[in-house]
This record gives sequence, C-alpha cells and structure tokens, in this order.
Amino acid sequence: MKKDYITLKATNYLQKIMRLILTISFLIFSFSIGFSQEKFRIDYNHVAVYYSSTQEWGEWAPGDNTFIININERGDVAHLKANGETSIYRKLEGLEEGYSTAKDHYQIISVIDDEGDVLRLQLFDDKTVGLKLIYGDGSVMIQFAWF
Repeated sequence: MKKDYITLKATNYLQKIMRLILTISFLIFSFSIGFSQEKFRIDYNHVAVYYSSTQEWGEWAPGDNTFIININERGDVAHLKANGETSIYRKLEGLEEGYSTAKDHYQIISVIDDEGDVLRLQLFDDKTVGLKLIYGDGSVMIQFAWF
C-alpha cells in the first residue's frame, strides 16, 4: 500500500512537471509568434488632414507617400514623403488592435518622430482607409489612403 502511495505521488509530480514544461513551451512559442516582425511596404496616393478648429477632415489631395513598417528589430517605421524627405518613427510601445466604428480592423502603435513628438500610427487593413498619424490628443491627424 505504501508503495502504491509513493508511485501515485511520483506520477502526480511528473504530471505537474510535464504541465509546467508544456505551459512554458507554449508561452515561449506565443511570444516568438507575437513579436516576430517582417518588414513590409505600403504605398498611398492621397492624403487628408483633420482640422481640430472645425472638427472636420479636409479634402483628399493627391500625394505619394510610402511607409516601410518594421525597418529594424525594434519595429520602427520609415515614411518616404511626397516632397522627397524621409522621416523615421521610432516605436515606443507595443501593438494594439481594434475595429473602427465603421468596422474596419486596424493596428496601432505609439511612436516618436524626428522632432521628438509622440504620436500614434494607426494602420488599417483596408488600403483605401489607409494609415493615420495621430498627434497628441487627436487634435492633429493626417490620413493616407490609396484610391
């Protein structure tokens, strides 16, 4: 009887160790998938600006802008502007996901621009909705889209 009790205890102990190993393996796998980043490029051909004074968006204007996402292991973003200049947005915080009121899926990160301003970069799955640069509390927004 004592031998059965010891065997039962050893079996329970081994099961707990196996569960712990599986849990740790799953967490490591999940983090490696969640943080894997591939560099990709998105081109836009129109731009619009939000005016906080009127709380309205301006008209869409032609403007070729390219964003290269995940230019390095930090997940920074390069912005090749219509005027030929390039800005680098350094990623500050992790990725958030959500849906707009129009049910468009997006991903958003906090970044800092070349001038030290903190902003949010909101990337929509739909290229016609595009990408928004949201400065501060949203009083200044610039949206890029392809259509």
